[in-house]
Amino acid sequence: MVETILIVDDDPTARLVLKKALENAGHEVFVAGNGKEGLERAREVHPALIICDWMMPKMNGIELCRQVKSDPELETTFFILLTSRERVNDRIEGLDSGADEFLCKPIEVQELRARVRAGLRLSSLTRQLKEANQKLLVRNQLLESLSLTDPLTGMLNRRAFDRSLPHLLQQFHPEPHHENARYLCLFVLDIDRFKLVNDTYGHLVGDRVLKVVAERLQESGHPNSSFYRYGGEEFTCITPGINRTTALLYGEHLRRAIADFPVELSQEKTLSVTISIGGAMTLRSPVPDGSDTNLVTAQRCVHQADRALYQAKKEGRNCVRISEAGMMLEDL
Repeated sequence: MVETILIVDDDPTARLVLKKALENAGHEVFVAGNGKEGLERAREVHPALIICDWMMPKMNGIELCRQVKSDPELETTFFILLTSRERVNDRIEGLDSGADEFLCKPIEVQELRARVRAGLRLSSLTRQLKEANQKLLVRNQLLESLSLTDPLTGMLNRRAFDRSLPHLLQQFHPEPHHENARYLCLFVLDIDRFKLVNDTYGHLVGDRVLKVVAERLQESGHPNSSFYRYGGEEFTCITPGINRTTALLYGEHLRRAIADFPVELSQEKTLSVTISIGGAMTLRSPVPDGSDTNLVTAQRCVHQADRALYQAKKEGRNCVRISEAGMMLEDL
């Protein structure tokens, strides 16, 4: 593989000498006459190595080096500064800018080629390390995503819910232009008599029912809603920005999305499925000193929704009941 090299120097003769020496060594070489042009060229060709004069008009080598090393697309580029400066402070300034190597003028061609070979090896290793780290990051993100996802339904799972609810509860602040901004509704949704489905038709049919219910809930959901498979046949839904009246209507909408359409088991057979829904309304009303002493806890919110779900089951199933979990609720 032919590595790309960029030479940046305002001296046409120096550019020509360096270009010829490196092309004779089998490299693909581009040139630029000043730092500004060099930066543009670097972003265009993404060289593996840059050889750059220190003193140039428009943008000197130090500034070009800083720009290159701060660019995520160019940060692995090996950077060689050409200089006649030998003071320690000058070298320190060059290294602090991100330079990887120095070459002193006048340039000796054999040394140039040797430094370039070493620089290209390091550049290649750095790119490989960066790619490996990116792959590891993507892999870790995938694993994290999988750890928060229910494999059967594709919904977020209980772990994701336990992370999300406390965070969302803490996000609520009064907004004068949105009267419902402080409200949050938590629904716990449970498939009615699901054990009977498994016992009668088997677990494959039970899994089919779970998938269909999950799909319909998400398809029928409010844009601000987040749905989770809480466990077994139980789901949860967090929706900010709706008051109790709207929440009742929304819960009824979700209930009907399941009850009104039987689940198709085959072309000849369908199964009627219903859900019971318990909801908890929370409202944060910050106290004057800004403390959170009146913030509803996630645990209390879930407890209140569970109580409402129990009431829905007790009253015949296939219905919606909502309680108020807020500690400082106004008239809803």
